[in-house]
Amino acid sequence: MEIGLWDDPVFRDQSYFNRDKGLTQARSLGVTRLRVVANWGFTLTRAQQNAKKKPATLNYNFAALDSAIDAAAARGIRTYVSVQGPAPAWATGNKRLGNYKPNQKEFGVFTAALAHHMKGRVDRYSIWNEPNWKTWLAPMSSAPAQYRGLYTRGYAAIKKNDPKAKVLIGETAPYAQKGRAVAPIAFLRSVACVNKKYKRVHKCAALKADGYAHHPYYFQQAPNFKYPGADNATMGTLSHLTRALDRLSRTGQIRRNGGGKLGLYLTEFGYFSSGHRALSKSKRGKYLAQGFKMALANGRVKSQLQYELVQPPKKSSFAFFDLGLESVKGKRQPQYNALAGFFKKYKSRLKRPGGPISLPPPSP
Repeated sequence: MEIGLWDDPVFRDQSYFNRDKGLTQARSLGVTRLRVVANWGFTLTRAQQNAKKKPATLNYNFAALDSAIDAAAARGIRTYVSVQGPAPAWATGNKRLGNYKPNQKEFGVFTAALAHHMKGRVDRYSIWNEPNWKTWLAPMSSAPAQYRGLYTRGYAAIKKNDPKAKVLIGETAPYAQKGRAVAPIAFLRSVACVNKKYKRVHKCAALKADGYAHHPYYFQQAPNFKYPGADNATMGTLSHLTRALDRLSRTGQIRRNGGGKLGLYLTEFGYFSSGHRALSKSKRGKYLAQGFKMALANGRVKSQLQYELVQPPKKSSFAFFDLGLESVKGKRQPQYNALAGFFKKYKSRLKRPGGPISLPPPSP
């Protein structure tokens, strides 16, 4: 199993913490995979991302992504790119920068440009982020069908431009919330066009994937807590998800490239370090280590990722979601030591950072 890390303000944007210091710490925590997000709209100039009509020539800027990828590779860490919104205003259903009915064809065009640029530099992608959560893909009523189209276009674009790259489906949020999120397994069935008995209810082409990305959060309890609901999937109920994926594989609606069972890539996990959702210091350190240990013991889990490394400053727009391991001044939370201890104890069973990785230059 690999240990992953995601913190775009640190590694991609270099906003409030030294990136080199962060990468040094990442290696000491056993990180071999960095998640970096390619936000479709934000790769364009402000004028182009807010234009109501598609510009005649699109000027994508992948410089920040390239810089993060190269910096991580120099430290022996590979990246995977999560391709997601917001969509530019000209490619949404309401002509506003955001995630309301993003144009699937145009998303495919963007993903093709990204994959062409990154060929040989990035070996893994995922499509969209938490598509079963209302602010990430709206409206909720049509989100499964929208995601199916986005995934199909994105998958085809990546495989055409870089056939060796792996593509993950999902990136789902862990449980249903009334008016806010659809349960991930119910969402997945809709994407696959099957009912609760896994019988096809619509004619739609089968999907292929190289793995399933998921965010098994549950912040209020230990990771082994059995969150109720057969269509939900937290760390303590990952078996709900693997069973569903296996049933979908048997129907032929979602299959792993090369055959066999889809592996799980847990691409967000953590416990709050501040705010009303923060548990006691002793609990959140203990629970984080327990969650990583559970992932390691689960043969289907290929990757377990910590979000974030650094606590966002109080005035940051990300401050409401503080799962950081340390402050901007370097004061460590219990979770930091817990993750370091986990790696030290189990490193013989984990992928370990190696020497610098040689990457080709970006394609023009």
